Amino acid sequence: MRSALATLVFLAACSRGTSPNLDAAPGDRRDAPEVAVDAPALPGDDLAPVRHTIVVDGIDDFFASEQFATTSNGYDARVTWDETHLYLGYGGPDLDPAALDAASKWLFVAIDVDPGAATGAAQSLAYNTQHAVFPAGFGAELYARYKCDGSFATLEQFAAPDWMTSATAPQVARSGSFVELAIPRAVFGTATTVGVVTWMINEKPDFEGTFAGLYAGNFTDGYQPALALTKYLRADFTSPRAPNDPLNQAP
Repeated sequence: MRSALATLVFLAACSRGTSPNLDAAPGDRRDAPEVAVDAPALPGDDLAPVRHTIVVDGIDDFFASEQFATTSNGYDARVTWDETHLYLGYGGPDLDPAALDAASKWLFVAIDVDPGAATGAAQSLAYNTQHAVFPAGFGAELYARYKCDGSFATLEQFAAPDWMTSATAPQVARSGSFVELAIPRAVFGTATTVGVVTWMINEKPDFEGTFAGLYAGNFTDGYQPALALTKYLRADFTSPRAPNDPLNQAP
């Protein structure tokens, strides 16, 4: 009887791919097969950082999660990024080069490579009699400027106390009243988070004004010699949050 029982134990063990120890004491686990146990998944483990490459061709292929309301009806902003570039899009009547006073209207994109540290420029350059004062904690190291007639686009770098034109120009494309820009992340150095604020102006004498600022409620449209910007986007290149997630609004 003992011999038959041993044979059954041996056969059962072999079916599991193990060699039994018939002399093992009860409860001895030396012959138990090893079982791989996966570590429990933590919240967010399956979420990758935002990455969306935009083809800069004047065609709007930004996602809904990358679109933002502005201070002006009929104007909206878009922001996203990938491993190499920060992408911005803007739509609105004054982005059309055929619009009235297009040669005196500008789109500005100010960038803070260490948001919250309050380094960099505390205010923008003046255009005619207007300049912008940046939000609390925001100091601009860079700003891109685009003239709405399509004739001019540069990237400016802050070298206290002055600004100088960078050798790196933003890539720009426009179609109708939509324009998009790509700024290489290489100009941000090692920054993994940058602050972004955008707005538009008309610098024409007797018709000056500021409008279409990123985030509705950022400021009140109209002529303000020292425009107080109150909100900016924290673009975190390591985060899975969508660009227009409310948690990305600062300060």
